[in-house]
Amino acid sequence: MALSLYSSTKIWFLDIVEYFRFVNARRVDRRFGVLPDYPVVVFCLALYALAIAGLYFFADPIVLEWIRQPERQYPQIFSTITLLGKVNWILAITGTILVLLSLFNARRFRGHKNLVWHRLFLNAYFTFSAIVFSGLLGNLLKNLIGRARPQYTPESHIWLSMPFEHHYQFASFPSGHATTGGAIAITLVLLFPRWRWFFITAGILVAISRPVLGVHYPSDVLAGIVFGGSFVWLYARIFARKRLLFTFDDRGKLVLRGEVKLKLPPITVNGEGNQP
Repeated sequence: MALSLYSSTKIWFLDIVEYFRFVNARRVDRRFGVLPDYPVVVFCLALYALAIAGLYFFADPIVLEWIRQPERQYPQIFSTITLLGKVNWILAITGTILVLLSLFNARRFRGHKNLVWHRLFLNAYFTFSAIVFSGLLGNLLKNLIGRARPQYTPESHIWLSMPFEHHYQFASFPSGHATTGGAIAITLVLLFPRWRWFFITAGILVAISRPVLGVHYPSDVLAGIVFGGSFVWLYARIFARKRLLFTFDDRGKLVLRGEVKLKLPPITVNGEGNQP
């Protein structure tokens, strides 16, 4: 029994390794880079920093004063909305899908069913890994910056920083919920573009819920939602360069595979024409 379980686990692991080796060997589409042109990157970063600075100087003091009012009230719906910014639910769903699909290897299916397996697996893998990586980087920034949350900021300050404290009270910038909300929103926008405004609205509401609940400044949530969304967009471009799940149209715009028809040479891997 133990030997049979060991053999099954080994085969399962080797199948996963083989799949990712196959994906890694795909020829790269070098027509467009992961990052936009250098001037565009500089402009976007400057605009990002300017927007955060604007909120820091003009919005953060107003919100902090409101948060310190003992009689402050807010719509209770925001206590529910903010739960969408937790990573647990999305990782549990996509992680379960990944495990179940990996137990039923693609070789068991033929034709259209094989393509469906690949599409479902890539959807789940992209979503899972995008949320995990954006969250880890967001937490790294939190620890590096160590901004105090509004309720732990001294009366005469808007900013108090204690880097590498690893405590809840010094984990304000960027907002983790806003980072996750932005990452999930853009992930779903890329995968289901027809519903983009619904997902964008949901992500914005998650970000707004954080200062409404008194646990973040407006500058925290702006930094988080833009960081999370931008990370996923760049991550999707890495996939597109491998023609996995996404691709580029003739103008370099990121699109979901199957949404547009491109005249591209066939993709070959080790001399074979198969592709996920």
